Amino acid sequence: MSQTATYAQSYLSSFSSYQEEYIQRLATLVNIDSGTGQVEGVNRIMEYLKQWLHAYDFAVTLHPSIGFGNNLVARRKGRGERRILIVGHVDTVYPLGAVAEQPFELHDGVAKGPGVLDMKSGVVMGIYAVRALLEAGFDQYGELIFLFNNDEEVGSPGSIPLIREIAGEIDYALVLEPAGKQTSLTHSRKGTDKYVLKVHGISAHSGVEPFKGRSAVVELAHKILAIQNLHAIFPGVTFNVTRLQSNEPLNVVPDMASCAISVRSFSPHGLDAAAAALHNLAANHNVPDTHTTLTRNPGRHPYEPTAAVQHLVEQAILEGQALGVDLKAESKGGVSDANILMAAGVPTLDTLGPVGGGMHNLDREHMQIASVSMRGPLLAGLIQRICLQE
Repeated sequence: MSQTATYAQSYLSSFSSYQEEYIQRLATLVNIDSGTGQVEGVNRIMEYLKQWLHAYDFAVTLHPSIGFGNNLVARRKGRGERRILIVGHVDTVYPLGAVAEQPFELHDGVAKGPGVLDMKSGVVMGIYAVRALLEAGFDQYGELIFLFNNDEEVGSPGSIPLIREIAGEIDYALVLEPAGKQTSLTHSRKGTDKYVLKVHGISAHSGVEPFKGRSAVVELAHKILAIQNLHAIFPGVTFNVTRLQSNEPLNVVPDMASCAISVRSFSPHGLDAAAAALHNLAANHNVPDTHTTLTRNPGRHPYEPTAAVQHLVEQAILEGQALGVDLKAESKGGVSDANILMAAGVPTLDTLGPVGGGMHNLDREHMQIASVSMRGPLLAGLIQRICLQE
């Protein structure tokens, strides 16, 4: 393959011809409630996608996940060597009934509706990108695999084993999360750890003998302020405290108080350093006779910009230049299934989906239909480029 050859331009006309049908299929998916755990809606979408992919000679299997519905894996073998995974999710953050409140609508090129950006538009676009490749007669891939899961919005607890299993079979992964700008790609994401911090004190009647008590709430307050001070010690690591709880009525000095802590860092070292600091904080106290327990629940591994990821970025930039777009790779604080794939050692590029904003807000979530006319050919061209690279 010539290092200067690009392919995305050849798919512009395909996506121009797909636009009306693209909008119809997107509307179909958006108008099905599929919040995480809404099994009926999730399964309806997966069945729809299954039938659609069958039309392009994909072998499709559904993988049930208790409490979440079906995940979908679709495979098509080619005549080349490289195996590429295309990843999306069909679950949204919205409650049942969101579609009735805000059904799909399109006005002045802006589509709205629950999950229209995050990420049903990306799922639909990914299938059209592969359709464009197939209609052009391109078959120089070892295998194209779609993985659409049903629980990404809550951390993919049921689909992680499936993601990891497929990760062992592939060479590259392309994730269809949405982009904030036409020029955006994502080459790194913070990893996460979650903690429960629980303080134990001594209860007492707050009116009769308050000084015999040891307030767990006061001790927790000291610790929360100390946690906030960790931001200055660990630049780039974030600590978010939430879910404050206590268990006593107003006339009792509380003997228990707890909170949850979310820690995010772009590196495993940052997460481990934060863990050491939190354990040290838990081992000390300001209120006498209180003691604290800290439980660490590892979340997503950081998605780091390795040399292999940077190579993917460079390939995407070349395809973008052919379309007149100056793509730039960015780092994101939020997590996605890209974190799981990178932790499994798969070179991964994220936010290859359409452009929009207002995610997770029913009134504001929107996507720009026109962005598909560039992002779709970009995805198709990138797949072809990866498969033909020497």
